[in-house]
Amino acid sequence: MWKTTVRNLVAHRLRLLLTAVAIIFGVAFVSGVLTLGATVSDGYRKAAATDLKDVAVGVHATADAERDHQVPRLDEALVDTIRALPGVSAVRATNAGFTAIVDRDGDRMGGRRNTVGSTFSPGTDGRDPKYRFTSGHGPTGPDEVAIDERAAEDAGYRTGDRVRVVANGPVRDVVLVGIFTTDDAQYRLGGTLTLFDRATAQALFSEPGIYSAIAVHAAPGTTDAALLAAVGPLTPRGAEAKTGDALRADQRNDIEGGAKGLTQTLLVFAGIALFVGTFIIANTFTMLVAQRTREFALLRAVGATRRQVSRAVLIEAGVLGLVCGVIGYALGIGLCQALRALFDAIDAELPPGPVVFAPHAIAAALGVGVVVTVVAAWVPAHRASSIPPVAALRGDLPPGTRSLRVRNTVGALVVTLGVAVVYGVGRFGDKSDGDLVMIMGGGFVALTGVIMLVPLLSTPLLRLLGRPLTALFGACGKLARENAVRNPRRTAATASALMVGLILVTSLSVVGASLKKELDRVALRGISADYGVEMVSGTPMDDAMVEAVRGTPGVRAVSPILTARVGIGGTDTEVTAMDAATGMDLLHAEFVEGGPEGFASGLIVDAQRAEDKGWTVGSLADVAFPDGETATIPVGGIYEKNLLLGDALMTTEALTPHLDRPLADAIFVKAAAGHQGAMRGNLKTAVGGNPAVKIMSKDDYRKELGGIIDLLLNLLYGLLGMAIVIAVIGIVNTLAMSVFERTREIGMLRAIGLDRRRVRVMIRIEAVMISVFGALLGMALGLPIGVLGVRAAKGTTQMTPVVPWERMGLFLVLAALVGMLAAAWPARRAARMEVLDALHTT
Repeated sequence: MWKTTVRNLVAHRLRLLLTAVAIIFGVAFVSGVLTLGATVSDGYRKAAATDLKDVAVGVHATADAERDHQVPRLDEALVDTIRALPGVSAVRATNAGFTAIVDRDGDRMGGRRNTVGSTFSPGTDGRDPKYRFTSGHGPTGPDEVAIDERAAEDAGYRTGDRVRVVANGPVRDVVLVGIFTTDDAQYRLGGTLTLFDRATAQALFSEPGIYSAIAVHAAPGTTDAALLAAVGPLTPRGAEAKTGDALRADQRNDIEGGAKGLTQTLLVFAGIALFVGTFIIANTFTMLVAQRTREFALLRAVGATRRQVSRAVLIEAGVLGLVCGVIGYALGIGLCQALRALFDAIDAELPPGPVVFAPHAIAAALGVGVVVTVVAAWVPAHRASSIPPVAALRGDLPPGTRSLRVRNTVGALVVTLGVAVVYGVGRFGDKSDGDLVMIMGGGFVALTGVIMLVPLLSTPLLRLLGRPLTALFGACGKLARENAVRNPRRTAATASALMVGLILVTSLSVVGASLKKELDRVALRGISADYGVEMVSGTPMDDAMVEAVRGTPGVRAVSPILTARVGIGGTDTEVTAMDAATGMDLLHAEFVEGGPEGFASGLIVDAQRAEDKGWTVGSLADVAFPDGETATIPVGGIYEKNLLLGDALMTTEALTPHLDRPLADAIFVKAAAGHQGAMRGNLKTAVGGNPAVKIMSKDDYRKELGGIIDLLLNLLYGLLGMAIVIAVIGIVNTLAMSVFERTREIGMLRAIGLDRRRVRVMIRIEAVMISVFGALLGMALGLPIGVLGVRAAKGTTQMTPVVPWERMGLFLVLAALVGMLAAAWPARRAARMEVLDALHTT
């Protein structure tokens, strides 16, 4: 049997070729994603390897304190106290934050995150061991900086040049006094690094006299745990102390968590591609089994058992999967590089470094190739072993309609269950995140049922689709229609592969169009300001930036916008704060109770929060501020929630006294009458032509938000493209094998007058019918899933479902073109058959 299996693989290699391509693509996607994840993790790990080297204890602000604009008192007195502790060999106190270098052309260097400023922290000898200067020295005053060697080379800067740098305020024009290299993680990740003197770094990134982090080094013989026990009690409110091992573990977990999140997201799409590939594999082996029925019957007749026949088919599948796994892994390395280039193109800032050949990626490639292929071939293998030998040799095969009836019955029940879950949760749920998960689960159940019902749906729908084609193409259209409905199972498997891709593409399109419309509404109706000022990096801005904007000629109203976590009515709430006098002139709220005048009371809340708490205008809300103080503030108004305003609005006058470092996330501006046209230029001048700042009108916000949605959708479409490509391969494969099966029939048609051109037309029409059929099923299921998904998300947004009909039409046209493309080779092969050779085929 082993020899027979090998000979069958060699004999049918051309028929298995397209199936092998589908498996290779799926395996390449999986192995490429796993390799990318390993490469990213390794890059981050190597970059961060020296950051915490020899650190015994680290003291830094807690995540809660940073989020709540609190600055722990890590001052010089604390540093001196820690330095005097027994067992301490050295203490390094620093500050760090976003800092961009401006090149000679006035452009910002580096990415959005890996552009960092830090403290030059010299010892008594005037040197900082973390930085190795290749030119000049470290900064000693507010008008001096040092930059890394790579940035200096890229920008063409030398020591003594005047350079411009940007932190969280206006542009700083300073003297470059030093150029250095370092093992700092940000530098090794490809970013830029700027050094300031101690006092300047404190003023920029914390408060004068306050550090952001303290690293403690242990003397020989002192354990990290002992040092932590001594440092821990000294840690002020809002800060935490951890051992070096704990810090390194946190860093490792952050690195692996980020890479794991990226990998898991991409693996979802790889899984979809593999899921689609199983239809092609199962279809191919089903057709091969059908074509080799007499062969299997003869094997049974000469003594082969059912188990041996079944095992032979599964071994064929396993060998095919193993070979494809090896080839797929090799292609996955190339895919990994392509994905890195794609993420670099969208400024994802992945770490540099060589590709990592991870053992788990190799094992996954081989395992996935074998397991998916064998599982997909199991049903055809079982069917091959269950055919009675005598009936097969006579050609008297059972029709197998009973299994189809059972499949249709079970499929109908599964669809009913899935639709009931999706509709019930979407219609009567409480719009929570759990509802969205339930809808996704119900959609998957319904999808499973529809896949089971596709053979039942194929005959009537394909006959309906075939009517206009029959009228248009005559006999060719009629023959194509009859060929498409001849084998419902085969047609179903081929169409289902395309259907799965279209379900996802359609539902994503509905969600994307709905979200885009909501963001348009928020930008056009929610923003009353003429312009908004923000940092390109998304980092907050200091008071100097706010005052620069406030002093711009022609400004009528200005308000910084900041967010903080505040306890309101016993619930932690993300609060947006605006100026009491001008805030309501700059952002628009749709009030359901009260009005803009109520904002002066200090607090207004969204309708859902008011309903949950039983509040009306005038109700007293207990407020717990980030600094621990409490107050009772009357509710001045209740508004419809939107993505811009959030859960609650508070005046900056009420909130900022409770924040140590109130930084603005954005600054909104309204121009005085007659100054609207010049305002953008005036603002740009006011911030010193800062390339790290973006000045945006309402239309700019709308375009940027819409562009983000379009970019995300296009990225998702691209990731789903592998599944679509595999589905196209499935159509080509099915048509090619079908042409092989129908060789004699095609020869007969040629003999009675069907010329080569009409043979090609017949095959192409059949392919278009199958493609459009799969697309229609996918869109029919994807539309309600997308619509109900949007409705389930209405608890957090005011989104209403939007169906992009023009895009749906485009999908149908593309499906027809896919069918035409897929039919090119099979149609050409069928048309080139010699009539006499085809008629002599058995």
